[in-house]
Amino acid sequence: MPQTRRIAAVPEPRRTVRLSAAPHPSRSIPEDLSRTLLQTLEKISRNGGTIVADPPRKGYAFPGGKHLALSTEIHENLWRFKLSPMARDLLDYIVATHDEDGLVQATQQSLGSHFGCHQSKVSRALRALDKHNFAWKHKQGQYQLDPSYAYRWGSRKQHALVARITDVLKARTIQPPLPETRNR
Repeated sequence: MPQTRRIAAVPEPRRTVRLSAAPHPSRSIPEDLSRTLLQTLEKISRNGGTIVADPPRKGYAFPGGKHLALSTEIHENLWRFKLSPMARDLLDYIVATHDEDGLVQATQQSLGSHFGCHQSKVSRALRALDKHNFAWKHKQGQYQLDPSYAYRWGSRKQHALVARITDVLKARTIQPPLPETRNR
């Protein structure tokens, strides 16, 4: 006996309705706009869907007209510095624990005990960070962090710290290594 084919009802895809910016409450809404809005809402209530309010978009403006985009470039190219895992861990630790002046109070011995390694390994990692100007010894038991790595997108903290230590940063700029090329 031949089987009959079943035809399944395919539901209509859900529609997303985008509404422009909501009108200001003190202004009166034109009658045709309100009618269109009500019709759209009735359609959504019958057929289902989603209402999305899209506020007008503003262009991105940098506060004060200045932007320290070096931090983004450094983060994107951090792999080019070829830092050891210990140097990366130490850099993350310094970024997480520095004060508002970018200083970390620590000795190599205390850092070694924190990471569970020998002081010489911490010393090598600090030398690598100093070589690339990520962090350097400020004075005995204090390390200075470069704010262009510590903060992203030119935050207020970054601008304030850069203003306080501008002279030092001019001498210690983080330069991402250039891509290597092979000579054939």
